[in-house]
Amino acid sequence: MQTLEQQLESVQRAITAIESGGQEVDIEVNQNRRRVRRGDLRELYRREYQLKMALMRNNGGGAVYGIPG
Repeated sequence: MQTLEQQLESVQRAITAIESGGQEVDIEVNQNRRRVRRGDLRELYRREYQLKMALMRNNGGGAVYGIPG
């Protein structure tokens, strides 16, 4: 199982691939052409945010709740 850091890195690589090369690519195999759609960018951004928040919580960051004095 991947760590949160490894998962975040994978998601960020997928985001970069989509942003730099488009979300759909044409692949030709044995003279058969197919269009392949990479991951949904919106879902990847959402997952990136979730992983960043989980890492922040694990590292002691995040919101601090208190009662004003």
